[in-house]
Amino acid sequence: GSSGINAEYGEFQTFQHYFKQINLRCYEPMTMRCIRALCSTPSSSPNYFSLFSLTPSYSIDLFALSTRYKELQTECHPDKHTNSSAEEQEKAATKSALLNKAYRCLRDPYCRAKTLLQCAGQDPTVNSVENEFLMEMMDFNDEVEMCEDLASLQVIRDANETGLSNLFEEFDRYFSEGHTDIAANRLTKCKFLLQTRERIDQREDFLAVL
Repeated sequence: GSSGINAEYGEFQTFQHYFKQINLRCYEPMTMRCIRALCSTPSSSPNYFSLFSLTPSYSIDLFALSTRYKELQTECHPDKHTNSSAEEQEKAATKSALLNKAYRCLRDPYCRAKTLLQCAGQDPTVNSVENEFLMEMMDFNDEVEMCEDLASLQVIRDANETGLSNLFEEFDRYFSEGHTDIAANRLTKCKFLLQTRERIDQREDFLAVL
């Protein structure tokens, strides 16, 4: 309900507190937890791209990814290992789980971009963004909070999705050009817009029952 939305948003009412949270890497709204869990790929993890024999790139062939995923999962299917040892069956199950995680990650633009930065040795958790951008996001979230009808909320959603698409395009361009630091900056901004997407979803649910 509105009380839950207001309570969550109230924590970030002042710019000082908002900026402090960013610097401390504590800006972790509940709506982003599932995204962080999905995208958490420790440096010791296998290269998800090589797992599917793909060249590391943001603009991957999703059809080729899906085809290769199905081929690899077929090899790991329990029916293929009915006569295998318990150890081999466990290995197949472990690989199947890894394939599932890698497939979900590479299909998700944010997780794919984050994985690319990790492959390039760039810290994907860089949280330094311009003050002007932070202020714009505060104003934009105010618009979401104050929106009173679904038609207006759709306009806000369209603007947010356009901004998100543009940021991912910039990430792709800068990463391809070797500017991984700038690419990391764009990915950090994507996190804000993804969080705003979740706020819009919450506001839509609230307005739909009025």
